[in-house]
Amino acid sequence: MATPEISPAVADGRIDAGITRGEQPGRGVRRFLLRRARIGVQLAQHHSLADHPEIEIADAAAYPLRLPDRAANPVIHDQLSALFRDTRPHPRFQTPAVSFDMSQRDLRDGVTLAPAGEAAVTAQPAGLTWRPLRGAPSLTIHLVLPREQSPLHRRIRAVAKTLAHELH
Repeated sequence: MATPEISPAVADGRIDAGITRGEQPGRGVRRFLLRRARIGVQLAQHHSLADHPEIEIADAAAYPLRLPDRAANPVIHDQLSALFRDTRPHPRFQTPAVSFDMSQRDLRDGVTLAPAGEAAVTAQPAGLTWRPLRGAPSLTIHLVLPREQSPLHRRIRAVAKTLAHELH
């Protein structure tokens, strides 16, 4: 489900709960912060910036940057693109033709970078790595539940809170 569809689907009962990245708008729902994650970039292990423990935003902006399609997640697209608003040279943004590519083929060229939250570290395809962007704001992850909560919703919230705590 595209991120902008999650809050309305929770509000009207099509789904019991959702998880979103960023401060997604929505009526008839409550959001619970699960996590704040550092923002960085995914890149090929052989990329020249991969040797740095942290990457300057301006250094990342010198390379093509893959961003998610704005229609799929306008809040995250806007938050990630805003990181590079004041950099010189202006970054070259790309949106992949395939919205979800587990192999991350476009990053394997050793040139293209993909701004991403630190959760990317846990699902890193072979040949890729993730480095934090120095000075970047955090990315928020929220549990979305209906404003009026049933016992099921309260249980989902309790489990999500426990898992978020266990996973720091």
